[in-house]
Amino acid sequence: MQVCTDLPCALRGAEEFMDNLCGNLGIKVGETTADGLVTLEAVMCLASCDRAPMFQTQGPDGIKYHDYMTVDRTMELIEALKETK
Repeated sequence: MQVCTDLPCALRGAEEFMDNLCGNLGIKVGETTADGLVTLEAVMCLASCDRAPMFQTQGPDGIKYHDYMTVDRTMELIEALKETK
């Protein structure tokens, strides 16, 4: 998971989003969850400044963008990904 933390996204809550996501996942930025499913990275500019907080995921189906995210919606997405593994 690559979360944009560039200034425009930070102004829309990306830093708080990242902090809360780390707390929910029990990892720090740059770490991977114990199950190996999620690695959390802070990145600069994913060209979606007006739709932050946002992140991209990379998997077998390619890169997918997730805009206007909340921690709750992100955790639901992670749970759905666990079910497909």
